[in-house]
Amino acid sequence: AYGVGLLNTNPLLFSLAGKDFDGSGFGPHLKAVSVDSRVVIDKKSWTAIFYGMSDELGQQIGVYQPNAYEGIDAIPLSKTLSKRDLASVGVAIFSAGTGKSIYRHMKELRGRLGKNVIIIFDPGQVISIFYDKKLLEATLKLADIFIGNEVECKQMQTILGYGHEKLLDRGLRAIIETKGETGSVIYEKGKTTSIPARKVSKVVEATGAGDAYRAGLIYGILEGADLAAACRIGSYLGAKNVETRGGQAYMVSRKEL
Repeated sequence: AYGVGLLNTNPLLFSLAGKDFDGSGFGPHLKAVSVDSRVVIDKKSWTAIFYGMSDELGQQIGVYQPNAYEGIDAIPLSKTLSKRDLASVGVAIFSAGTGKSIYRHMKELRGRLGKNVIIIFDPGQVISIFYDKKLLEATLKLADIFIGNEVECKQMQTILGYGHEKLLDRGLRAIIETKGETGSVIYEKGKTTSIPARKVSKVVEATGAGDAYRAGLIYGILEGADLAAACRIGSYLGAKNVETRGGQAYMVSRKEL
């Protein structure tokens, strides 16, 4: 949402946050980059928090404290998004949440907009925690694009018991596998496209690089670029993020792109 907001594409952010969201600096921080935060506020709890601990090799161990987010399964998109809001959505990304909430929200949006929206499924690290074969297959049927890193793509295949080709035969438009400094790969029916990583002037910190990549991908799709071009924009934003300390501190403009 941060990266898409920087590029003035009017992102709507749906989630469930706590009583500290608007006053902690995080809500105002997103508003400053034109993110329209349609979060539901739980006034009795705190916003979810993730502690990422990295060793000298950059390998990360994470500790997640859900707090208010524990109630996300019971909150529909329509809680904060009107029919008009939903009708304005061209691309929607459903990122790491509970398996139940992602499926429910994705089904709600698809039911409202049909094929008039491109849905990106991005389960992230929770794919091995929340998904069995039945739920994963049902969720993938609602998506146009699956995106994940090498580990997440392997976990998906392990849960399903089959690979990319069968998924694409079943209707998924594309699978995007990100590989850090070695770039990314787009799998489409009958075609595989390699996207090189953009060289960086200096590696400062990689936290948030995948999120920046997704922002570039979404921006490219909204601008009418083909998938390969959109992923190259993603690679560019990911590199900008790596050159900056913090997951939401890099800057980029439409003119620059």
